[in-house]
Amino acid sequence: MSESFLRQQFPIFNQQNGEFPWLYFDNGATTQKPQSVIDTINQFYSQQNANVHRASHRVSAATTESFEQARKEVAAFINAASEKEIIWTKGTTESINLVATVLAKGHISAGDEIVLTALEHHANIVPWQQIAIELGLRIRVIPVDEDGVLQLDKAKGLINNKTALVAIGHVSNALGNINPIAHIITLAKKHGALTLIDGAQAIAHLPVDVQALDCDFYVFSGHKIFGPTGIGVLYGRQVLLEGLPPYQTGGEMIEKVSFSGTTFQSLPFKFEAGTPNIAGVLGLGAAISFVRTYQCAMYEVEQALYRVLVDGLKKIDGIRLWGDLDNSICVQSFSIAEVNNQDIGVLLNEHNIAVRVGHHCAMPLMQALGIDGTVRASLSCYNTLHEVQHFLQVLEGIVQTLRPHFHFNPISENAASKPFVSSNLDCAPISVSAVKDKKSRVDITTMPLALSIRQASSWDEIYRQIMLAGKQLNKLPSDDHIGQYEVMGCESQVWLKCEKQGNYLALSAYSPSKIVRGLLAIIFEPLTHLTIKQIKLFDLHAYLDDLGLGRHVSQSRGNGLQAVIEQIKVYVK
Repeated sequence: MSESFLRQQFPIFNQQNGEFPWLYFDNGATTQKPQSVIDTINQFYSQQNANVHRASHRVSAATTESFEQARKEVAAFINAASEKEIIWTKGTTESINLVATVLAKGHISAGDEIVLTALEHHANIVPWQQIAIELGLRIRVIPVDEDGVLQLDKAKGLINNKTALVAIGHVSNALGNINPIAHIITLAKKHGALTLIDGAQAIAHLPVDVQALDCDFYVFSGHKIFGPTGIGVLYGRQVLLEGLPPYQTGGEMIEKVSFSGTTFQSLPFKFEAGTPNIAGVLGLGAAISFVRTYQCAMYEVEQALYRVLVDGLKKIDGIRLWGDLDNSICVQSFSIAEVNNQDIGVLLNEHNIAVRVGHHCAMPLMQALGIDGTVRASLSCYNTLHEVQHFLQVLEGIVQTLRPHFHFNPISENAASKPFVSSNLDCAPISVSAVKDKKSRVDITTMPLALSIRQASSWDEIYRQIMLAGKQLNKLPSDDHIGQYEVMGCESQVWLKCEKQGNYLALSAYSPSKIVRGLLAIIFEPLTHLTIKQIKLFDLHAYLDDLGLGRHVSQSRGNGLQAVIEQIKVYVK
């Protein structure tokens, strides 16, 4: 089966047009949806919308049957002993929180230990930290080596008779490593410890057999395996689930209610209070059916693409590949000497290439590796060899552009043909939409950084000007790169210091990213022309929109610029 056949099942790729077709290498964040999943969701809302388990009329009965069939599909897919062991949740995060919450109600006590690994996603760290604080538990962490590979030999000394639970990712979301979970589960069971496996990154790429693994809990999200968002799965061994208290209470999970007392439903309904995400469940069922149909071909395509990706990345001078290159799903994290990760991500985006940049919700791992983040390329079955080759070519050009000993060069032969700013290249004052009164209006002819952006004729020239603008930034001294001034963005670090000087505001900042430093300088430039009172009236978002830079300031938590603007607003109130 060809990669093109698999790709044809995903309609989002049939809608790409323009000079730079969308290259989606961010599958670790979420996967695209096949037509069968989309059709299933549409059919539910257009033809069979009714609640489940609550009525005897025809449509409700049919919907309930489909709903429970999806549960059976999931149970069969991971080889659960019974569909009663499949609990619907919102996703991996809620599944882990559910287990942590109910275990804390009498099944774990002060003095017990919980063992995690340095590779874990925040969702498999924070819930355990919270119950550890509440109950007086100890968190112990299996370390990684200098590449980010789990040090299995250290696990023996950490898992002991005090261990109540071992929670570990099947696959590292940040690096792609396939962890030796079978070995760790066996070790945990020797000491009577429970085991929870975070399968969010594994479920779409590896066969999962929970009975063969002999784990106590296995959790994953629908949107990571071509299904909808907002639906997830908690697998738990039936004997364990039956002995645990409810997570939430309300409708559907009850058997009988009176003011003298309440009894609860049997599995799986005891853990499914309220109206469920019916469309999500049906969509996940369709996604599971899709994967079961094409599973072998999907895995073969993914591993072939991964080898080409890794071999190509190895040829880039100064690159550092993180993780276990020989035991990985089709995910590769890397960093490149003298080149900032955020800058790579921004310029890849200009080629319509989507990757993930930052700490990947794995801050402790990044701290263990001594880095602030990586660039992560995560593939799926619908990616193609041509895409991987194109990605490698573009990345090589970006590295040449960003390295400090290179002059700025166009990233590709076609790069100069895609401007994204307005065609209005005159030197008029910034548009009235950016201000709320005439006193707050700024004259662009007095601002060389903004003027250079307005006059740039192509996107590569605009980025050249942005990076040059960074040299004009009033840089915050390194001694002030401290928590007091840190502004959080998940893809880059920014430090901001605001000081009132009479009627004006003195701003200084720093970021390791050349592009972010340039954007900070451009943001600061008009503010130096305005009093604090005028800054309160000045609309920085409209100002940046007028320069064609508004898309760099978003609610996505990417580069921290939105948080910078919000912090300035707070300071001048």
